[in-house]
Amino acid sequence: MSDARPAADPLRPDAIIAGTLSLMSCYAQHPAPAHAGRIADNLMRLSGSAALTAEFRAVCRRMAGRWLALQAQAIERCERGVGVVDTRVLQ
Repeated sequence: MSDARPAADPLRPDAIIAGTLSLMSCYAQHPAPAHAGRIADNLMRLSGSAALTAEFRAVCRRMAGRWLALQAQAIERCERGVGVVDTRVLQ
């Protein structure tokens, strides 16, 4: 007896979206190049997911390009030694 169920899509869009939103929050507090690069990578992965609508994939593709530009800006700031001021009040 064979199991005729289709193979599960290894890409979990919900998990990647949640992780990407979390990274965006991290970037807002500390604009590190690594955060921006990972966000761009995640958005590119989402842009290829068959589980998402064509419109959502197109938005992800465009946003990935914007995050790559933010990564380049963050790298340039790091190379100039520009620090990030953290003005958060810890409770």
